[in-house]
Amino acid sequence: MIPALIIWLCKKYFAPKTYKTFSSKNPVHPKSVASLLFLICSFSSAFAQQSKFNIKRNGEVIGQMYFQQKDDGDNVYLKITSKVQTRFVFKIDVETEDVAHFKNGRLLNSNVNRVVNGNAKEAKKTSWVNNVYQLKTGDKISTINQPISYNMMLLYTKEPVNIPEIYSDNFQCFIPIQKNGAHQYRINLPDGNYNDYHFENGICKLVVVNHSLYTIRMERV
Repeated sequence: MIPALIIWLCKKYFAPKTYKTFSSKNPVHPKSVASLLFLICSFSSAFAQQSKFNIKRNGEVIGQMYFQQKDDGDNVYLKITSKVQTRFVFKIDVETEDVAHFKNGRLLNSNVNRVVNGNAKEAKKTSWVNNVYQLKTGDKISTINQPISYNMMLLYTKEPVNIPEIYSDNFQCFIPIQKNGAHQYRINLPDGNYNDYHFENGICKLVVVNHSLYTIRMERV
C-alpha cells in the first residue's frame, strides 16, 4: 500500500510539465509533497515487523496468531493476538491478546488477557513502578527486583542468542532457556509443559507447543 502511494505521488507531482499535473487554481508546492512523502515513509518504517502464524493441531489449522512490533525512537511496542477453535471432549474457543512496552531495552509494562469460551480470565499485568516490577493477577500483587530486558513475546522477533533466561508475562517469573540445537531453543514452563522455538535468519519460523494432552504447531506464513 505505502510503496504504491509513493509511486502515485511521484507520477502526479514530479512528472514532466507536458502532463499538466498541477492546476493553475490550486498549485501544489513541491516542498509540501516532499513533506508528505517524508511522513509516509516515517509512518511505514515505524511498524518494523508484522507476521502471521497458522496454528495447527494434527495437521489441521485451528486458528491464527498475529504478531506486531512497532518501533518509535527508544520505545518498542509489541502485540500478539490469537484465536483458536478446536474440540477435545467438548468445543474450546480461545482468544488471547498480549501487549508489552519496552523503552531503552527495559520492559515498562505488559498485559496478558485470555477469553475461554466467552469467559474472561484474570488478566496478568507487569508494571515498572518505583524501581521495582509490580506483578498483578486479579487482586493479588507481588514484586520482583530483577530487570526485565527479554520476555516471551520477543521470541517472535529476536533469537535468544546468549540469553540464559526469559521473563514469562503469563507465569510472571523468569524461566531458563535451553538450547537444543542450531537455532533451536526449549522453554520448560512452570506447569510441566514445554515449548520449542525454531529460528531462521534470526526470525522465529516455528513454535511447537508440547502439552500433556496435545501438541500444537504454530507456523509462520
